[in-house]
Amino acid sequence: MDKLDALGEFARFGDNRFEAISVITSTPDIQDDVYILTQEVFCQVLQRVINGEIDIDELELWANVLESRQDIDESAVEGAIYALGNNEQMGELSKSTLKKLLDVMK
Repeated sequence: MDKLDALGEFARFGDNRFEAISVITSTPDIQDDVYILTQEVFCQVLQRVINGEIDIDELELWANVLESRQDIDESAVEGAIYALGNNEQMGELSKSTLKKLLDVMK
């Protein structure tokens, strides 16, 4: 797994995200490696949280990491990522809140 694959795996909340984190943290930052987080991938992650496949408590950390990475372009869903990472803006995360966000995103 190279760094770009690892960024994608983490952004998609893939099964190998822990291996991806290891690759990301051990690989030097290179300006050319940028993963673009699409609205489709973002909505898939939200749906997986709603379905109970991903723990809702992990979502805030995921959003904060995405927002802080220079090598992940989350501009397509920037406002939603910010809201998820800053629950004082959106209130406590719940499946109901995520369903509303998902409806807005689609």
